[in-house]
Amino acid sequence: MAAPREQPPWKQPSATPELTSRLPPLKIWNSLTRSKVPFVPLDPEGRKVTWYACGPTVYDDAHLGHARNYVSTDILRRLLRDYFKFDVRFIMNITDVDDKPDTKADVMLAYLDKLHGSSICGEDYSIFTKLTKRFEDRFMADARALNIIDADEVTRVSEFIPEIVSFVEQIVQHNFAYVTGDGSVYFDIAAFETVGNHYARLEPWNRNDTALQADGEGALINKSIEKRSKADFALWKASKPGEPSWPSPWGPGRPGWHIECSAMASARLGKQMDIHSGGIDLAFPHHDNELAQSEAYWHKGCSHDQWVNYFLHMGHLSIQGSKMSKSLKNFTTIREALERGDWTPRSLRIVFLMGSWADGIEITEDLVKAGNAWEEKLNNFFLSVRNSSETMTPSSTDDSLADQLKAAQKAVHESLCDSFNTAGAMIAISGLVTQYNSADKSTLNPQHIKDVAKWVTSIVNILGLNGSAGPDSEEIGWSGIEVPEAAKPYLYPLSTMRDNLRESARSKTGFSIDVIKSVAAKGEEALKQNAHASEEAKPYQRVLSDFCTKLDSFEPSDTISKEVLALCDRLRDVDLFDLGVYLEDRHEQPAVVRTVSRELMAAREEKVARARKKQLEKEAREKEAQEKAQRGRLSHLLMFRTNEYSAWDENGIPTKDAAGEDLNKSKGKKLKKEWERQKREHEAWLARQNGS
Repeated sequence: MAAPREQPPWKQPSATPELTSRLPPLKIWNSLTRSKVPFVPLDPEGRKVTWYACGPTVYDDAHLGHARNYVSTDILRRLLRDYFKFDVRFIMNITDVDDKPDTKADVMLAYLDKLHGSSICGEDYSIFTKLTKRFEDRFMADARALNIIDADEVTRVSEFIPEIVSFVEQIVQHNFAYVTGDGSVYFDIAAFETVGNHYARLEPWNRNDTALQADGEGALINKSIEKRSKADFALWKASKPGEPSWPSPWGPGRPGWHIECSAMASARLGKQMDIHSGGIDLAFPHHDNELAQSEAYWHKGCSHDQWVNYFLHMGHLSIQGSKMSKSLKNFTTIREALERGDWTPRSLRIVFLMGSWADGIEITEDLVKAGNAWEEKLNNFFLSVRNSSETMTPSSTDDSLADQLKAAQKAVHESLCDSFNTAGAMIAISGLVTQYNSADKSTLNPQHIKDVAKWVTSIVNILGLNGSAGPDSEEIGWSGIEVPEAAKPYLYPLSTMRDNLRESARSKTGFSIDVIKSVAAKGEEALKQNAHASEEAKPYQRVLSDFCTKLDSFEPSDTISKEVLALCDRLRDVDLFDLGVYLEDRHEQPAVVRTVSRELMAAREEKVARARKKQLEKEAREKEAQEKAQRGRLSHLLMFRTNEYSAWDENGIPTKDAAGEDLNKSKGKKLKKEWERQKREHEAWLARQNGS
C-alpha cells in the first residue's frame, strides 16, 4: 500500500503589526492544515469576514445528523459575530439540481414515466422543482425551529445555471477540462497537476478511493463516457431525454455537483474567501474538487493562490456508536425529534456545545444526562437570582464573587480563542454557578450577583440558547423558566396560600379551622379580582378554585394537619405539575414558582416507575402467598394418592409406581422432601383456619 499523501503547503494570511494587535488571539482548526492556525480575515481592516457554507440537498427531510452540521455552524457564526465582533457575510447554498433530488423526483414521477417516458420535457423545470421547493421550505422551517439564524443570502443552483455554464467554459479555455462525445465536460486532474497545482488539498490520502469518487459523481452519470482518467470528475453532465436539462455550448445538460458551489461562491465572494464550511463527509471529493476547479477557473496556470483560507468541517453525529445517516436507516428527522419531545432546540444545542465542533459526537445516555444537568443548573441559577433580588441588601463588602467572575471570563475567552472550544466555556460557566450556589448569599454584593447573572445570560445568548435574545439584552436568564403571564394571577396567590399553610403546620399552634378558612378567603378574593380568565388561563383558574373549595370543606379533626399537608403536596406534585408548573419549596423562604424542567419530568417519571415496580413486587408477593395458601389446603397425607402410584406407606408417601415397581432411593428422597414441605404448608393453613 502506498504511503498516504501529505497535504500541500498552506499560506497563512498576512496581517500588519497594527492589525495583529487589534485582532483577537483566535486560532481555528483548519482542515487545509489539520491544525489550529491564527485567524486573519482578508479584510485589511480585520473586521469583515466572508463565509460560504454548503447547505442541504433538498430531496427529503433533514435529520439529526444534519442538525449537528447546521447547529454547529450556527454556533461558530454567532461566536464570530457576537463574541469576536466580526462583520460576517454568510452565504449558504441550496442544491436543488442534483442526482439525488432528480432521482427522488423520478421515483415520485414514476407514473408519468410509464405513460410518457422520454417524452417528458427536460426543460419543464417545474416537474423537478416542485419536490425541491417543498423540502427547501421544510428545511428552513426546521432550521428556524432549531434557532439557526437565516443566512445573509441563499443561493440556489437552479438560479445560477448561466453562471455555472460560464464557469465551466472558462475552465475549458484554461485547458483544465475536456468535452466528451456525449456532450459532458470533465475536469482534467492530470493537466491541472502538470502545471504545478495541487489536487485533493484536504484529503490527498483519499484521492484514489473509488467508492468516494463514485458517490461524488452521482447516480445519473453516464458510465460509458470516454474519461481520460477514472478520477476525472464531471463539471457538466449531458442529459438523457426526460432528465432535467439546460442549454450549453456542449448540448443540453445539467451541472455536475461540485461545480455548483464553486460557481455560486465565486459569483458572490469572488477570487478568494475567508471561510468555507460543511459536514466532514463533504471533504473528499466534494470540497477537494471545488478547490481544484475554482483555482482552475481563476488562474490560467499555477498561481498557488488559495481560493479558501480556512476550511471548517463539522464532525459526524453518532447514536450509541452508529453514524446517523439515511443510508443506514437509523435517522430521526428534526421535526420528529422536536414534535415527540425527544429534544428541545436548547437541549440539542447544549449537547453539541459540550463537544468539539470539528470532532464526531456520540449521543449516549451519559451525554444526554450531562446536558440536562447543565441546563437545569442554569435554570436554577437564573431562578435563584431573579427570586433573591428583592431580599438582597447592598451593604456587603465581600468581593469574592467579582473575582470569580473575572476568572470565569478569562477561562471562557481562552477557550473560545482555542478554536471555539465551547466545551471548555461550558465548564467555566458551570464552575462559576457552582461558586455562586455554595456562597453565603447574605454576604454577597448584590451588584456582583447581577454582574454574574448578566454575563452568563450574555454568553448563553451568544451561543444561541435563548431564542432571538442578543448578547446585550437587559433581561436576566433565558426563556422557558417563567410561567405563562396569563397564569400568574392564579399561580402566585396559590403559591402564597400554600406557603402560609405550610408555615402554620410548622408553628407551635399548628392548624386551626380559622387559619384554613382565612387562607381560603385570600384565594377566593384573587378569583374575584380575576374572574374573567382567558382560555390560556382557565386551567390555572380551575386549580385555584378547586383548592379553595377543598380548604373550605375541612372540619375540625385530629388528622387535619396531615390532610392539609397532603393537599398541599398534591397541589405541587399533581395539579400544577400536570400543567407544567412546579412549586419549588425552599427552607424558610417562599416557594419558587417555575416551569417543569426536563430534569423534574425525568425525576417524576423515575418516581412513578419506582412506585410501579414496588406495586408489582407487592402484587407478586401477595399472589405467591395466595398460591401458597391454596396449596396448603391439600393434606400432605393425600397429596400423592393418585394413579401415578400403586402403593404408599402409612404417611401417604409412595413406595411403588403405577406398574407396581419399587421406587428408587433418589425418587423416594425427592418425594419425601415434597411431602415435608406440603406438611408444613398444610399445618400453617390449618392454623390460619383455626385462628379465624
